[in-house]
Amino acid sequence: MDEPAPMPSGLHGERWRSLGAAGGLRLEQVELLEVELPFRRPVTTAIGIHRVRPLVLVHLTCRDDAGVEVEGWGECAALADTTYDPEDAATAWTTLERDLVPALAADAGRRGALVPVGGLPGVAAPTGRPLAWSALEMAVGDAWLRAAGRSLAGLLGVDGATVPPGAVLGLPASSDTLRADLADLDDQGFARVKVKVAPGTEEVIVGALGDRPSPALPVQVDANGAYGPLTVAGLQTLDRLGLLCIEQPLARDDLAGHRDLAATLTTPICLDESLDAPARVLEAVRTQACSVVCVKPARLGGIGAALDVIDWCRAAGVTWWMGGMFESGFARRTLVALAALPGPTIPGDLAPPTGYLTDDLVAPMVTGRDPDTGRLAVAVHDGPGLAPEPSSATRRAARVSRTAPLRVRP
Repeated sequence: MDEPAPMPSGLHGERWRSLGAAGGLRLEQVELLEVELPFRRPVTTAIGIHRVRPLVLVHLTCRDDAGVEVEGWGECAALADTTYDPEDAATAWTTLERDLVPALAADAGRRGALVPVGGLPGVAAPTGRPLAWSALEMAVGDAWLRAAGRSLAGLLGVDGATVPPGAVLGLPASSDTLRADLADLDDQGFARVKVKVAPGTEEVIVGALGDRPSPALPVQVDANGAYGPLTVAGLQTLDRLGLLCIEQPLARDDLAGHRDLAATLTTPICLDESLDAPARVLEAVRTQACSVVCVKPARLGGIGAALDVIDWCRAAGVTWWMGGMFESGFARRTLVALAALPGPTIPGDLAPPTGYLTDDLVAPMVTGRDPDTGRLAVAVHDGPGLAPEPSSATRRAARVSRTAPLRVRP
């Protein structure tokens, strides 16, 4: 099978990759940390039940030309298991520790400086390990932004912006429960709700949404690839509900099946797990396997890749939205900045982490109400870097493991 055509670089992706092109930072050391942040409620996946969110962090210590210390932080999106991606937190840690961090340090030793973001492809990611590589890219970009005193929002031209967040609900236990949850989230001001769906739960959703008051809170459903040839007919029962989209109904590698399903439904098909590279987005949209794109920077191969996808979607008139992976408030602020970019979008999975984590690495996100819609609005981070630096107190309290700092010598 021929490889899908590569996606062209976009304006915003090029701005991101230009960070550090002028130089001026010396990398001194790199360390990895893993912290565990408790979930407010256990999260059930196909493999198990999780009560904590493990987060692998990349921490760079640099020094600028004036001798001032500059830090850079990256957060890996890998979860505790491989329900949604081949990488979990443990394999991501191993990839970073054995391959990516030594490669970054060796490159800095040869250059005598931290690599620019656009030079990171030279620090090659092992095949199938985009989540680990994306954490390294975040840390390098964060360091260059802090050195320049710039925010990601400022770099992208969305400083001062706010975005409407969407919320996520698990598999509904009953129509009454789902109806009550939707009413509560509507009252809280969320702009959209994503409801998990699986074979056998369709009628529960129909029962909850069939008599929604008008104007109704927009809803989409997410199957996480739970359907197959014997169960896909169940999705037909959802087609009359006016859903925003049906997300990832079939297996991640089944683009042909998604194309055939899309031809039978009026509800748009959105792909998530299937979109693990920008080229895959091009292939999925052009073959009509989907008409809505879920953008997850870590899965796509980093912030630069995600920005290229967003720019392409805007130019092509393709609807996109920002997906979440139970990030801390540090990484979620990065998603908020990207979600503020213009285009045909659906409110993303951008609910503040205080809704699903009992503790966080950074101060709570700034939220308010949009004066025009009355809905929740999350502000982009306008300070230096991708987000506020992780709290040292939180890191000490939550740390479960760390590497010895790898010191860089020219």
